Amino acid sequence: MIMRLELICSGLTKLLVDNNYSPTTINFYKREWKKLNDFLLSEYGDDVFSIDKGLIFLEKIHGIVSSFEESKLKDQQLQLIRSIQILQDYKLHGVLTRRYHASKNPIRLEGDYLNIHIRFNDYLDHTELSKSTKKHYIRISLIFLDYLNQKGITDVSYIDLSICNDYIRTFTGMSFKTIEQHICGLRYFLRYLNEENVLESDVASLIHMPAISKSTKIPSVWTEDEIKKLLQAIDRSSPIGKRDYAMIVLACILGLRISDIKNLKFDNFNWEEKKLSIIQHKTKKPLTLPIPDAVGWAVIDYIKNGRPKYYESKFIFLKHMPPFGSLSDENHLSDRIHFYMKKAKIPLNKNCHRGFHSLRHTSASMLLDAGVELPVITSILGHSSTDITSIYLKTDLDKLKECVLDLTFDDEYIDIR
Repeated sequence: MIMRLELICSGLTKLLVDNNYSPTTINFYKREWKKLNDFLLSEYGDDVFSIDKGLIFLEKIHGIVSSFEESKLKDQQLQLIRSIQILQDYKLHGVLTRRYHASKNPIRLEGDYLNIHIRFNDYLDHTELSKSTKKHYIRISLIFLDYLNQKGITDVSYIDLSICNDYIRTFTGMSFKTIEQHICGLRYFLRYLNEENVLESDVASLIHMPAISKSTKIPSVWTEDEIKKLLQAIDRSSPIGKRDYAMIVLACILGLRISDIKNLKFDNFNWEEKKLSIIQHKTKKPLTLPIPDAVGWAVIDYIKNGRPKYYESKFIFLKHMPPFGSLSDENHLSDRIHFYMKKAKIPLNKNCHRGFHSLRHTSASMLLDAGVELPVITSILGHSSTDITSIYLKTDLDKLKECVLDLTFDDEYIDIR
């Protein structure tokens, strides 16, 4: 689609004003667009905009190459990139996409859209969905309603499959998991609207996932050597070290999700029978696992010698800085993994996710390498089917000499009296 920069900037400026962007931000964008316009006329002899031309502009004028690493860029450089990206978003979709949404300029709904969103939030409060899922659905419905508002759709009852498909096209560039999450949230919201008779037709049933293979991205896994180095880097003489060690061992040996680890309570452990029983935070399904010695001693050591004594809580793992309490749903503790990786001199690769979920992947792969059958691994991980488990196991690792379950731990110092 060929569009002149002047036309894009005119429509986009109006959207920025309508969406309460500050005059300072708008003027910054307008200055950059003026520079871009001069660049296009000088280099190409016209002001026809494309994202490729915009990236060339960023490189030649601002020295920002297209293969930039976002974590290494300064705030002003990120804003310069955003000034080009929103031009492309408007050119393709006619709206401001909120993937780069700043906290200083939150989405604001008004009128019927606001009332619908408030009622949807109240509806979610009375469901059994997890806190994190509710939070995602609230956010996704907010973005969708904002999209409708920007497109000038004043009545939610006008929503049809065509409108939804146009909205889904704004997901271009997102990962499969993010797209899946957004579409699940959109379907849920549309079903709610249909149940409340706001929508006459069941649009949700017509929306299907794009043809993207879940197997396109190989899950990150750790080698046996990396696991050993990671565990050895933890200072198990400190209270926080005892906590982190126990949590990491629960992930890499039992394959528990970080959400389930953070929500572990004292009554989940049956020490006499050496069993751990939980209701999974994500699936709401029960799961019972044996407690290997390495896991049991690590948890006991934290409870007796590391856990804050003066804070009463049913949760086992707590914050160690005031105000003391349970770990928040939003904190996935990836920073703790990265901290110990740095100590262990394990390189961080931006294309290789290294968080608690990668330890869960590793647990699955090592169990397979140890000869455990797929249905058993499915039960251990708490999956509903072997198809889901197989996603974790598609990495063709060299056979490990030992799996994590066979690692030895120096626990002689533990005093459990």
